[in-house]
Amino acid sequence: MSSRPKTPLNRYDALACVPVKSVAVEEHAAEDGTLVLSYPFGYRPMFQKIRRLVGRNPSSGFTRKVELDLLGVGVWHLIDGKTNVRTIIQRFARAHALDLKEAEVSVTLFLRSLGKKGLIGMR
Repeated sequence: MSSRPKTPLNRYDALACVPVKSVAVEEHAAEDGTLVLSYPFGYRPMFQKIRRLVGRNPSSGFTRKVELDLLGVGVWHLIDGKTNVRTIIQRFARAHALDLKEAEVSVTLFLRSLGKKGLIGMR
């Protein structure tokens, strides 16, 4: 039984995806308008083995934090589990007087980095 690699989404389908925030993320607003996101992070397998050898719980993890600047906060607040990426880009471009292409590049890179950290998923 062979498994085929997933085919990447084309641009049109990718912009139709709906980002959804992870339920494990905690938000903490800072006084300067930035936002700190805290999320659980597990140890890599090698470190789990080391933790097991020294008598620690290998499956426990720790909390990581990411601080979003004002632009990141704006995109984060647009992620509501209902709005697709295309609409988020349009709203972001309008709010910051950007060209749609500039906004698309910025927002998609930001969403990709959030996804790699496990802070959001795509529907």
